[in-house]
Amino acid sequence: MSALGGVYLLDKSAGVTSRRAAMAVAKANGFKKYGHCGTLDPDATGLLVVILGKATRLAPYISGNFKRYSFQMVTGILTDTLDMSGKILTEMDCGHLNTNDITEKLPEFTGTFMQKVPAFSAVRINGKRGYKLARAGETPEMPEREVTVSQWQASELYDNRISLEVTVSTGTYIRSLARDMGESLGIPAVADCIRRTSVGRFSIQDASTLENDPSAMLTMTEAMVQNKYPKIIVTDSMSVNLLHGNSFASDIIGTAIAVDLEDNLLAIGMGDGDVFQPRVVLK
Repeated sequence: MSALGGVYLLDKSAGVTSRRAAMAVAKANGFKKYGHCGTLDPDATGLLVVILGKATRLAPYISGNFKRYSFQMVTGILTDTLDMSGKILTEMDCGHLNTNDITEKLPEFTGTFMQKVPAFSAVRINGKRGYKLARAGETPEMPEREVTVSQWQASELYDNRISLEVTVSTGTYIRSLARDMGESLGIPAVADCIRRTSVGRFSIQDASTLENDPSAMLTMTEAMVQNKYPKIIVTDSMSVNLLHGNSFASDIIGTAIAVDLEDNLLAIGMGDGDVFQPRVVLK
């Protein structure tokens, strides 16, 4: 890890906000500046990609358009938060349901469609967070967003619960998926045990539950390479010009990274096959 920054793969525990989890990682590794790629609900667990120091500038390049989750859909209950932590609004005996009833609905929730954001979310409504309005007893009209959902996997329905896995586009709410599938079945339903297992090309298998595990820390170069950006190695003399925002000859086409002889990330830029033009300079 460079003193300039790094990317940490945290396996977030339940009961902590993403912001506090990222702050703890930053503090444990000596960084004041930090962020993360994609918020997890406080009760959710799993992969939180924490960006530290100058790596916060990498967010648009490493956030990933798709994330994978596992969760349980709990049938026969609806809460205000759309998970098991909230106030119960509706209960129903769903003993008539079987596994096929649910799995046959999955194609309906595959592809690109509109999804209503939960009231208990960080989305701002007239300048205020949705969850703050909901906690105050208000019922804000939440926006709808276009989401893309794919690669469902399902287990057997048991004791009113079915375990599911799914890949979703950024901005998709798993709690809303559970609610909407329940509505399609004519029953109340919520999500439980939400766990994120991947963010773009980052996997939970490489994450740590600890806040300062060296094996979970990626250099900025490693994070960009893992996301399949081509790498250009520049000499010391070229580095000076690059760090001043100057372009150089290169046959690279598209987004790429420039690194020095010690593999430190210097810049992210665009190549047109003739010239590489830096867009983000890291040193």
